[in-house]
Amino acid sequence: MQKLKRFYESFPFREQVVRLLGLSVMCVGLLVFRMYHSGSIRFMFLSWNLFLAWVPLGIALLTYRRMGQGQLRGHHGLAGWAAWLLFFPNAPYIITDLLHLTRRSAVPIWYDSLMVFSYALVGLLAGLLSLYLIHRVMDQLLGRVAAWGVVTGSLLLTGFGVYLGRFERWNSWDLLTNPAGLLGDVLVQLTNPTALRLTAVFALMLTLIYYTFVGFLQPPSGHVAAKHSS
Repeated sequence: MQKLKRFYESFPFREQVVRLLGLSVMCVGLLVFRMYHSGSIRFMFLSWNLFLAWVPLGIALLTYRRMGQGQLRGHHGLAGWAAWLLFFPNAPYIITDLLHLTRRSAVPIWYDSLMVFSYALVGLLAGLLSLYLIHRVMDQLLGRVAAWGVVTGSLLLTGFGVYLGRFERWNSWDLLTNPAGLLGDVLVQLTNPTALRLTAVFALMLTLIYYTFVGFLQPPSGHVAAKHSS
């Protein structure tokens, strides 16, 4: 029990992670209630997508924890970033599940809207926290300017990844199971104006959301100064 307690206490941002876990349980509860009420498993995929959104957060937590313990070297940090980036598009991808909302259902549209929005919000928050952790790792390894460059490039690739997942139906693991097919489609989509527009818009949206998210995590300088002066 003591080992489990020490393991828990060694993880960064554990309070935020516990709250996200609580919200994830709430999402699953909403889905279970819907399934019981309607007798349909139509939105079961939301829980799988939410699980995939947790994967990059797990990778980021492990990478950040290793940095805090002084065990992270440059190539380890880049490997952690690459593994994280492979799964990160799954987090904001849940936003596009709002497309599945329809009035042709025995369940009220307001309930389905609340449920899908809850999944999308929790997935996005998990993704933003994972991005923040990777950002801090890159800041430590590469410096502030280069770290923001990594963040910007990651979000641009994420926008493209969301397009590939939603419209071309590719998954993260296809990079390992069907790399040739994925690469071939990527080359085709790089000349597709629709793909490029969606990539740019999604990347810009995520960048602005992340910049705001970082501002919420960091206390205002005036508040800190006032506290010290008292």
